[in-house]
Amino acid sequence: MSNTFGSEMKNEFRAVNSESVTQQKKQLDWINNHLKGESFIPGKYFVHAEQQQKGSGDGKISVTILYGTHTGHSEDIAYRLFDVAEASGFEAEIFLMEEYSYPEVANAQNVLMILPTHGEGDPPVNSVDMLAYLRSDECPSLDGVNYAVLALGDKIYKSYCKAGVDFDEVMKERGANNILPIVKCDVDYEEDASNWINTVLQVVREVNGASGGESVAEVAEDTNAKDTGYSRQNPYFARVKRKVRLTGEDSLKDVYHVELDIADSGFTYEPGDNVGVFGNNPAELVKGILEHTGLDGQTEVALKDWSLPLETALRNRLEINVLTSHMLASYHELTNNKALGDLLADENELDEYLYGHDVLDMLMDFPAKLTASQLVSVLPELSARLYSIASSQKVYPDEVHITVVAVRYRNRDRDRKGTCSTFLTDRIEEGSWIPIFIDRNLGFKMPEELDAPMIMVGAGTGVAPYRSFIQQRNGDHAPGDSWLFFGDQHKKTDYLYREDWENYRQQGILTELSLAFSRDQEQKVYVQHRMIEKSKELYDWLQKGAYLYVCGDKTHMAHDVHETLKAIVASEGGLEPEKAEDFLKELKKQKRYQIDVY
Repeated sequence: MSNTFGSEMKNEFRAVNSESVTQQKKQLDWINNHLKGESFIPGKYFVHAEQQQKGSGDGKISVTILYGTHTGHSEDIAYRLFDVAEASGFEAEIFLMEEYSYPEVANAQNVLMILPTHGEGDPPVNSVDMLAYLRSDECPSLDGVNYAVLALGDKIYKSYCKAGVDFDEVMKERGANNILPIVKCDVDYEEDASNWINTVLQVVREVNGASGGESVAEVAEDTNAKDTGYSRQNPYFARVKRKVRLTGEDSLKDVYHVELDIADSGFTYEPGDNVGVFGNNPAELVKGILEHTGLDGQTEVALKDWSLPLETALRNRLEINVLTSHMLASYHELTNNKALGDLLADENELDEYLYGHDVLDMLMDFPAKLTASQLVSVLPELSARLYSIASSQKVYPDEVHITVVAVRYRNRDRDRKGTCSTFLTDRIEEGSWIPIFIDRNLGFKMPEELDAPMIMVGAGTGVAPYRSFIQQRNGDHAPGDSWLFFGDQHKKTDYLYREDWENYRQQGILTELSLAFSRDQEQKVYVQHRMIEKSKELYDWLQKGAYLYVCGDKTHMAHDVHETLKAIVASEGGLEPEKAEDFLKELKKQKRYQIDVY
C-alpha cells in the first residue's frame, strides 16, 4: 500500500525549522510512517531429543537465563525474558554469567543464553570465564540440558555475533540439546529479540511436554505495553538548540559541538551513555545510484509492509553509504557475478574492498541489470548512529550535547561523506528538529564512589564523554581526583573544549591535564607517550584505586594505549608481561578499566 511516508520524512530530515510543530504531531508522524518489522517465524524447531524433563517442585518448568553484557542491551533483553517467563508460569532464574556457579549448568533444565559481540568478535568480559569453563575438561557432559542462544552484533563486522556463535557451538559440543537455532540480531535488535522471547518460551513448553497456560505472546505484549517512553523504534524529535564548530579554520577536521533540547522528553541519561541519531544519506550518492542503474526514483518499492518511492527509500530508509560482507553476499546470490564470488572467497581482499566503499562502488564494480525491488532486497535498513554524550544533566537538565566530526574523504574520483556526521554538520541548522533516542552504555560508567580517582584517556572526539564525567563530578561536588590525557593534531586548531578543560583545571575539578598534539613538532607525540612520561604517577593512581577509561579509535589508539598500559604496569610493578596483562584483566573485571571505542 502507498502512504505519505516519503514526503513527510523528507520534510523531517530537512529538519523543519518551525517551533510551532508540536512534539505530539512529530511523534504521530513517526509512528505512522516508521517501517514495521515482520515477525520471526522459524520453519521448524530443531529438537534433537524428544524427552520429558522434570521441572521444579511445584510442577513449573524451570528456565535459567544467562547473559553477558557490555553496554546493557543484552541485560535489558534478559530481564524482559525473565519478566515474560515468570508471568507465563515458568520458574525463572536469571544470572549475569560471571555471577553464575558454572557447574550448575549441568543440572539446569532449560538454559537460555543472551550474548552480545563487541567490535571484531570480542565477547563481554563478564562472559569470558564461563566460556572457558564450558571449553575445559572441568565441564561434564550436558546431555539432557535444553538450550537456546540469542546473539547480538553488528553486521558491519565480519565476526558478526561471534560471541553467541561460540557459546552455541560449545553447548552443542558438550552434548546439550539445542531446541531452537541461534538467532542473530543486528544493531536494530529490538523486534527480533521480542520475537525470540515469544518463540523460545513456547518451544520450551513444547519440548517439556507442557500445554495450556497463559499465552506467551499475550503476556509479552502486556509486558512491553508498560514501556511507553521514547526509544529507537519511537524516537523523540529534539530541537537543535546550538551548533558550534570546535576546530579552527586551518584544521584538517570539521568538529562540531551540538546541543539538543530535550525539555519535554522525559529523558534521563548518565555520563557514558550515547545519543542515537537518525540521519539520512547524501543526496549525491542517491543520485549516483539512480543514474548508474537507470532506475526511476519514483518507482514504488516495498520495504517490509510499506510502499514508498525508490528515491525516498534510498535517501531515508536504506543503508547505501557503507558495505558489509552480508550485503555483498546477498548481491552475489542475486547476480551470481563471478568476480564478486572470487572476492567473497578471499578474506583479505574482501576486508580491503569493504573499507571506504559504498553501494555505488558495488554496482559499478560488479554490474548487473536489476529491478528496483531487487536492489532494495540487497540493502539493510538505515541504522541510527551513536554519539557519546558530552554533557551532564547535573549541569544541563533539559539538554543533551554531542561532539561530531564530519567524515569526508575522496576515493576513486568521488567525494565521500559520512551518513549521519555530515547530516549533523552540513544539513541541519539551529532550530531544526531531528529524531533521537538515548542509548545507555553500562560498559562505560563513572565510579559510584565520589572520592574514587579517575584517569581518562581520549583522542579527538573520544574526549566527548569526559566532558560529561567532569561536569557530573562538578555537579556532585565530588572530592575524587581526575586526570585527563587528551590528544589531537594541533593545539591551535584541534584542542577540543579547551576553555572547559583549562577552567576545570584552574578550579581544581580536573586535577591533572596531560596534552599530546601529534603534529606540533617534528617527532609525533601521542597520548601514550604522555602516559609513559607519567608512568610512575599513573601506576600510583591505579594502586590507589583509580578507574581508568579509554575512548577513541579502536584500530590504533585503543590498542596502543593498552600496550602502553601493559608496559607501564610491568615496569612500575616489576611484573612479567603476562602478569601485567592479568593485572589489566582484573581491572576490567572490577570495572576499573573501561573502554569505549569506535
